[in-house]
Order: sequence, then C-alpha cells, then structure tokens
Amino acid sequence: MIHTKINLLTALKLHTSNKDFILFNVDANNNITNYKLTNDLQRYRYKYTNFRLLEVVKQQTELLTIM
Repeated sequence: MIHTKINLLTALKLHTSNKDFILFNVDANNNITNYKLTNDLQRYRYKYTNFRLLEVVKQQTELLTIM
C-alpha cells in the first residue's frame, strides 16, 4: 500500500466518481503527479505506474493525506 498525498479537489473527485479504477504516477515524495479515473483499465494500464480499484481507495482514506 502506498501512503499518498493529494489535494482537496482530487479527494473530491475520487469521492464523487462513478469510475471503477484510478491510475496514477507518484514522485519521490509520494505526491500524485498525474492520474486518470477510468473504467477501461486495459487502455491506460501501461501509461501509469500504479492503479487501484476506486472502491478500495474510498474505503482506505486513512492512507491519503489531503493537502
């Protein structure tokens, strides 16, 4: 599991999204540098280094630091 820092707008998008997956890249400080909310994992899987099922991320909010 990755402890990740996100901003408030990103946290809101995660909470209200109807998508199934979040794909994202992180920098050396565990900040999300870019992300994609999608239902099509196969299409974007190789463009991002990490991916999670969005329902799991919503349940594990203690791993997110909102800045």
